[in-house]
This record gives sequence, structure tokens and C-alpha cells, in this order.
Amino acid sequence: MYRKLSGIKTIANAGFADALSDNTRSLQSYARRLAGNAPDADDLVQETILRCWSARETFQPGTNIGAWSRVVMRNTFLSSHRRDRFHGDLPDDAFDRIKGTSGGQDLALELRDVGWALEQLSPDEREAVMLAVQGLSGADAASQLGILPSTYKSRLARGRGHLRELIDNPEAQPYAPPSKLRHALKTRNWHGVVIG
Repeated sequence: MYRKLSGIKTIANAGFADALSDNTRSLQSYARRLAGNAPDADDLVQETILRCWSARETFQPGTNIGAWSRVVMRNTFLSSHRRDRFHGDLPDDAFDRIKGTSGGQDLALELRDVGWALEQLSPDEREAVMLAVQGLSGADAASQLGILPSTYKSRLARGRGHLRELIDNPEAQPYAPPSKLRHALKTRNWHGVVIG
């Protein structure tokens, strides 16, 4: 039984290979139009034939293999051009002259720490620091917040100091909003109270 099934599969593969081979001339013409030069067109035809062969199980017999293979070629061409956007055409010795950078991960971690520390500031301090980061002058920031410039400067100084402390010192205490429940949770002395 296995030999019969493998024989059918081999005949189907042979028919597909013959149909693909008959379509090669059309693929070469289409590849030249897409690629613009002969060497790239030859590479595109070879890649397309390999992809068509790999996907031969998805081809439906009785449909147009030429149109199917041209769609595969177009998609292959577009995918390679999308990838090529991220590659530069530089001479081989240019890579030796490019200065490298180090510590990219450190910057991301520092930025995450600063974001966390900003969230730990009091709302007044955070607003003052964020307005300063945006480049507003002290007078403009104070008028935007509706406070005196001296009050803005004080909030900014406290916010920067607290921010620096939170970033540099892992044991620093974040801002804790005043609790209204603190007074409500105090135990009352019910001694001497008459109910009723």
C-alpha cells in the first residue's frame, strides 16, 4: 500500500515539476521586469522555483500554475525589498570605520527607572518637573499651573531632589499621599458615652 501511495505522489511531483519547468521562461521574463537587472532576476527565479517547490502541496491541480508562480515571485520580490530597507549598500571596509556604541541596554534601564521614579513623586512635584522637561520657563510654567513663580521653583527643586534620591538610592521612600482614613481608623474612646 505504501509503495502505491508513494508512486502516486511521485507522479504528482513529476507533473508539477514539468509544469513548473515549462513556466520557467515566463518567470524569467517577469523577474527581469521586477528586478531590473539580469543577476538579480536569475536569483529571483531560483528563489521562486524553490518556494514553489516547497509549497507544491498547496497548489491546486487544474489551476493556472503560471499565475500562481508569478504571485509567489511577486511576494518573494516584495519581501526581499522590505528586508533590504534595513540594509545599507556600504563597501566592505566601511564597517571597520563605523564607530560602535556600547551600553544601549543600560540607557533603556535608566529610562525605565526614571519613569518609575516620576510616578513616585507627588502630583505637584511631578507637574513641575514635567513642565521643566518640556523646556518651559519658570514664569510660563508657573502661570500654566496657576501658582507663583517662587512656588513653582520650590516644587521643581523638591521634585528634582526627590527624583534624584529615588533613582540613586534604592531604599528611598516614594511619595505617600496623605490618608484621609488615618483619622477615621483611630479607635475611639467610648468611655462615658451614653447611647439611647
